[in-house]
Formats: sequence, structure tokens, C-alpha cells
Amino acid sequence: MEKALKMSGGSVAPALKAPAAMYEGAVAAGAAKASGSWSKIFKLGIVSGAHIGFGSYLAITVGGACPGIAASNPGLQKIILGAFGLPFGLIMTLVTGGELFTGNTALVTAAYKEGKTDGKSLIKSWVASYAGNFVGSLLLAYLAFKSGTLGNAPASVAIATAKSTLPFDVAFVRGILCNWLVCMAVYMASGCSTMIGKMTAVWFPISAFVALGLDHSVANMFIIPLGIMRGAEITIGQFITKNLIPVTLGNIVGGALMCMGPFGSAFGNWGKKD
Repeated sequence: MEKALKMSGGSVAPALKAPAAMYEGAVAAGAAKASGSWSKIFKLGIVSGAHIGFGSYLAITVGGACPGIAASNPGLQKIILGAFGLPFGLIMTLVTGGELFTGNTALVTAAYKEGKTDGKSLIKSWVASYAGNFVGSLLLAYLAFKSGTLGNAPASVAIATAKSTLPFDVAFVRGILCNWLVCMAVYMASGCSTMIGKMTAVWFPISAFVALGLDHSVANMFIIPLGIMRGAEITIGQFITKNLIPVTLGNIVGGALMCMGPFGSAFGNWGKKD
């Protein structure tokens, strides 16, 4: 195929873009996302919420069902929890063009900072994708609950309870660290032209954030409601104020500033005067 393209005068996309080109591609992707209508972003947000929910569902089913390993080798259990689940959820979203709020905090922010979209479109992207993610996550949580596949396993209740009893500042910092890694996965995957490249770019950062015990707002939209349905003594108010709000704010900082800020300063126009 490559030989045929060369003979016809075509060009072959590099397997991995150079750093500057990767940033330019991220800006272009962010601009494209920002240009979508509210309804389109919302619908694709529902899809992504379900994708991340499926990833969380698998993580709880596999990594959350290893009490013996957790007791004898907690590090190994954390690796299992991270490796089997959320990476495949993000891969589904990236390959199919879903709208994930946490990724949009990086990509659409980059487009805004480079003048490729306006503030109104930035807010539209964030709000519509967040709302869609919430709907998709809740739908998947209900279906997972009704499926009965988790049996009497206590992992979903234990995880939801632990996440909903964190101090505000701890949840906020975990949100920063989490989305720093998530957006690095999105950013690196956007620079890969092959499926295996995208999968590799996603797998390491995503499995790492789960193994480290960090907090992703969209994943928590599935995990905590599922825990509540399964009997966790958590109120809706606790879920929102003790976890969702601080984690969401942390995710914004992690994606927009910690992940994209350095690349925008190095390869773009962030912080530069006209």
C-alpha cells in the first residue's frame, strides 16, 4: 500500500507525528469538536459515557473481584484493576469519535487558546459533553445493576463509599492527577495513525491512573451510582459535593493546564504577546 501511494504521488501518514505536528493536530481536533452542534455533542457524549461505564464495569468485575490477591499482593491487584477495563472504554470513544468531557478540557481548550474557536463554543463543548456523559454513565450503571452479573461482590459498594468520603482537597488533587494522565493518553493517541499505536498510547496512562487510585469524573458517574444502587450508604448530595464537584474541577485543571498548557507554551501561542 505504501509503495502504491508513493508511485501515485500520494503520501503516507507517519505512524507517530512529530511533537509540534501532534500539537497542531490536537488544536485541529479541538476546533472540530467545538464546531459541533449541542445535540451532536450531547448524543456522542451519551455514547462516551456508556463507553467509560463499560470500562469501569469490567474493572470492577475483574480487578474488583480479587480479594485474595488484594490481601496478599495489593500492588498486583491494583495493576489488574487498571489493566482490565478503562483502557478499552477510552479506546472505543477515541476510535468512534465520541465526546468525552475530560478529553475536551484539553483539546477544545487548545483550540480556544490558539484562536480556532470562541469561548461560547468552548463552554458548549464542555457542558454538552458533560451532560451527555452523565446520561450515558447513569444508563449503563442501571443496566449493569439490573444484569445481576456482579452477584454479591462488594467491590462496587466499597469503591463508591471510599470515593464519596474523601476530603474536598484530596478529591480535587486526585482529579488533577487523573486527567493529566487521561489527556496525555488522548493527546498521544491523536498523534498515532495506526490502531495499535492508539491502543498503546491509551493503555499505559489509563491503566496507570486507575492503579494509582486517582479520580475520573465520568468514570465516577458510573461507579458511584452503581454503588448506591447496590446498597452503598451514600446520598446523592454526598456523591455530588464530596466527589463529583471537586473531581470535575480537578479534571479541568489537569486537562487544560497540566497536560495541554506546557505543549501550548512550547509549540503554540499560550502566554505569548502579539
